[in-house]
Amino acid sequence: MTTLLLGLALLPASAASATPAAPAAPQWWNRGTIPLYSTTAAGGETARMPDGSVRTYLAVSGKPAYLAEINASTSTVLRMIPLYVPDSASTETPPDAGAQGAWGVSIDKRGTVFVSSYGFGHVYRLPWGKPLEDLGRPSARTSFTWEGDADGEGVFYFGTSEFFGPAPLPGGKLFSWNPRTRQYRDYGDWGATYGYVRSVEYANGKLYAGLGPSTALWQVDPKSGGRVQIPPPPGMPTDKYAYQLEDEGGYLYVLFAGGTTAQVGWVLNLRTLRWEHQIPGYLGQTITGADRHGRVYLVDAGELKQYDPRRGVLTSTGFAGGTEQADKGGLGAGKGLARVVDPRTRHETIVGATAGGDLWRYDTVTGHGTFGHLDDLVGTPTAPRSLAKGPDGKIYAGGYFQGGLAVYDPATTTWTTHPFPHQIEGMAAHDGKMYFGLYPNAGLWEYDPASPFGSANPKLLFDLKSDGQERPWTVISAGRYVAVGTSPKNSQAGGAVTLYDPATGQHRTWKSGLVTGANQISALTYRDGVVYGGSLGCCNFDGSKSPGQVFAMDATSGDVLWRSTPLPREQGVAGLTFDGQGRLFGQSYGTIFELDPATGALIRSVQEFAYPWETVTNFQPRAVNMAYDPGDNAIYTTNGMTRRIDPDTLVDSGPNYRTSFASVSPGASKFYVQSGLLLEVKWY
Repeated sequence: MTTLLLGLALLPASAASATPAAPAAPQWWNRGTIPLYSTTAAGGETARMPDGSVRTYLAVSGKPAYLAEINASTSTVLRMIPLYVPDSASTETPPDAGAQGAWGVSIDKRGTVFVSSYGFGHVYRLPWGKPLEDLGRPSARTSFTWEGDADGEGVFYFGTSEFFGPAPLPGGKLFSWNPRTRQYRDYGDWGATYGYVRSVEYANGKLYAGLGPSTALWQVDPKSGGRVQIPPPPGMPTDKYAYQLEDEGGYLYVLFAGGTTAQVGWVLNLRTLRWEHQIPGYLGQTITGADRHGRVYLVDAGELKQYDPRRGVLTSTGFAGGTEQADKGGLGAGKGLARVVDPRTRHETIVGATAGGDLWRYDTVTGHGTFGHLDDLVGTPTAPRSLAKGPDGKIYAGGYFQGGLAVYDPATTTWTTHPFPHQIEGMAAHDGKMYFGLYPNAGLWEYDPASPFGSANPKLLFDLKSDGQERPWTVISAGRYVAVGTSPKNSQAGGAVTLYDPATGQHRTWKSGLVTGANQISALTYRDGVVYGGSLGCCNFDGSKSPGQVFAMDATSGDVLWRSTPLPREQGVAGLTFDGQGRLFGQSYGTIFELDPATGALIRSVQEFAYPWETVTNFQPRAVNMAYDPGDNAIYTTNGMTRRIDPDTLVDSGPNYRTSFASVSPGASKFYVQSGLLLEVKWY
């Protein structure tokens, strides 16, 4: 998205705080880049390299992401290699701007590092002693490349999600890349039900492909492409991803994650293809090599443990990163676990890293472990994901994926940043507190701006994993309640409305009977004891489509008072608000409309532009930010542009500035995100 205002240029930094002598409304200011930075590594691997050194490679998310090369023995950051190789001749759509992160980092026996990335679906290759190569996007629709593995000849195998392009979406695919031919091979997909080929492992001449979001694991012959389905473990729910695969000592370690129940690890005997043992606390992401008895080290319930797959026995080491780290959840998902020899002591040592950019070592001889942050890693910019005004009048911004929290104070024009490694989808002020809706599992957090930011502030109140919910698109203040509208997990069909009562600490959730068809709850507003909701039906994971609908729900009983389909050709309702006369207004994306609040009947509508709902596969409801302002009797909203709507005529009086996320709550100044910048517009 462009960083220019429509018809205007951004003010230079020296003029950003200057006020013209005789301003013409609206005034506007560029408040600078939203300072969201984080060090988050989604994928990592450790290996002994051709020169004998032991190196850990972490893919640090950002715009662009980078590959950190670390001396695992000394915790020295050797290089930070941007995961972006510009190509002016590329005709890709969307055009590549570099990886945003990578779940997959794999190292072959020659020391070649493969990075399978997300953002634009490219695979990167770093041969030992040579520059980074961009192997490109394996197909025109590839948006994610997931964890993969290389064989002895350096052929790299990996899975994808194919989320670029128009509906209907295909299934995720299995690919390989051959260093001899320098070409991709497409092994095909498993149907649209399986949008993710989430993890691929090469073992004993066969490939193992873990799928999702419906539970499935397949063995594939890399030469012929022949497939053998491996039934899931007994009692395994059908809504799991075969999320991460690791093979060692003749066994395949599988992390089943996602869905509505807890993640769990299982061990598959690769000779018999039978499931032998369950590891309930297994966190993935990697395990060490096996010793001569087949035993490995892995992370279980945040602690490093030795595991014997022959007997199914875990042996505790007691090491979870130290007392302070143990209180924070321990070692987390193990990035780059490896069994190495410490060059100083000659002791066997287990090396690993965390998603937060920490490196740890555990001496198996002395039982002593060390844990420390890699301070030389550079935090990367995080794309803004959400924006809202707090009860203190400050503007709160949350970041994508690796999170972060930035707070802008309009009174002082200064920023404050807080470490908050969570993705906020929707947020709102209520009774002096801020409430953050987090992905995944639709968690609701409470933050008290009057108290210091710390380990207990913000605090998690609850999540909706057991209700099958994933993204809290909309969070609003609703009388005595905080109301949350959510999208379902990929394995589920229906979004939900949740009402949380801060006075009692209780919450209630409704996920059926709100609207018809598969849906997400994409908009909420409230008036006189009734919650009004809008649904998004364009982008269901099962490929189905349904029109955007509006409903009214009694906040006390949960009874649905009415539901309507005001614009049958519009597959989403992303904004709702009441004006000062009690009139109910809504917005799909390109169309503004008014409904009868007693019945939901359509009164009138104005289309600002047509939107191709029939081909859309991914829609971000927070592209619409809609609120009535009694200060000037106007409805402020967004749809790629700022809009100021006259509720009497539904005419947009402009001017129009390019924007994405926004905070348009009542007050003369509204705040807009514009390509990572914060734009303040004083409308009256």
